[in-house]
Amino acid sequence: MRPLLAQTELFSSLTDEELLQVESLGTQRQIGKGTILFYEDDPVECMYVLLEGRFKLYSSNDSGREFVYYVAESGVSFGELALFCDQRRSICAEAETDCVVMSIYKADFMNLLLTNPQLKDQMLTSAMSIIRSLTVMVRDFALKDVYGRIRVLFERLAQPTEEGLLIDEQMSQQDIADRVGASREMIAKIMRELVAGGYVETGRKRLVILKKLPEQF
Repeated sequence: MRPLLAQTELFSSLTDEELLQVESLGTQRQIGKGTILFYEDDPVECMYVLLEGRFKLYSSNDSGREFVYYVAESGVSFGELALFCDQRRSICAEAETDCVVMSIYKADFMNLLLTNPQLKDQMLTSAMSIIRSLTVMVRDFALKDVYGRIRVLFERLAQPTEEGLLIDEQMSQQDIADRVGASREMIAKIMRELVAGGYVETGRKRLVILKKLPEQF
């Protein structure tokens, strides 16, 4: 577990001995696909490190419509900033796959900060990164249309391969809609046009960007 902890932004500055201390504080849990780890307005009891699998962090309204802020992959910590606010959770966390998480309870985490002051700097770095991401998200929603937000999402997720830029993440049209704040019908229309224009290829639970996406739709 320690090599994975060392890869997380929060714990990357710790020595092996300090990582062993973190490991001793954590409790591992297996989380089945579709399980809600916490809901909006739940009390904040601990922070998490995702050891295996993928989690989506999102908000929803009374009609069940969702907006996904972030999809966490293994090696990512989440929920730690809320420990300082003495407030309730502001988002939901749901397992998109079978997952293994490590939870560290609030009192143990606070004691860890006291004995490892460099973690406070890492917390500040994490907070600034979240603020930057939210700023970009607000800007995109204010200044870009639905296609523009899809283009940003695809270019952020895509990895270069011999076939082209590959998004090796199982995203349905509804998943894309939840990530960019649009209706599934609008996503379906845009995807049909992108496929017909030879820009993207879908299927086999993946998406390949075959050539540079157009600036405008």
